Amino acid sequence: MCVLCGELVSALHWSDLGGNGSTITVGDTQGQRLKSRLKKVKYANEILSFYALKLSEWQNSKYILSNKTGKSVIVNDLGDLWSKAESMLGRNLDILEPKLLEHIKQCQR
Repeated sequence: MCVLCGELVSALHWSDLGGNGSTITVGDTQGQRLKSRLKKVKYANEILSFYALKLSEWQNSKYILSNKTGKSVIVNDLGDLWSKAESMLGRNLDILEPKLLEHIKQCQR
């Protein structure tokens, strides 16, 4: 259990496992895992910025999703992200929305 937030540490999401399906261990691979998580945050933020949301990595185990007014919510893993973003915005999000797709193209330039 996390002392600060009182949440149980949940099972690892498949996107946090190594490419060969290996489990996460403490020690040498923690730096590599953090780099991978920060890269995921960068790509997620390219999409989330369209909705004025921002994702941050937190303690190498969870993420924090926040909006411009300062509202924040803990996101357990990438599988939890989309529903938390929809809840924060109060509407369903369409990943195939043409304006969003154009925004993503602009971010990648």
